[in-house]
Amino acid sequence: MQKTKLTKVIKIITIITSIVTVLYLGFRFLIPIYLSYRLNIEANKVDSIGIMGGADGATTIFLTSVSSPANSIIIICALFSMAGIAYLVFNRKVMK
Repeated sequence: MQKTKLTKVIKIITIITSIVTVLYLGFRFLIPIYLSYRLNIEANKVDSIGIMGGADGATTIFLTSVSSPANSIIIICALFSMAGIAYLVFNRKVMK
């Protein structure tokens, strides 16, 4: 009985983390690629531009891109998904 509850919990966590991984990859990589192809813009290059300077000094241009603390979260979700799938596959082989 305890093993079936554990298997159900692992299935639910695996499904949730798989969905999060697929959605993140879609929004982070596939939509910018589609927009750059469809609208002929460069969506992947620069997130913001900052120009600093004045009359008495040199002008500096800062180009920034999106920082990615979410990348580590999505890597963890992908690892949980793979671990859950591996557990469920090996558990199914043991049950037979």
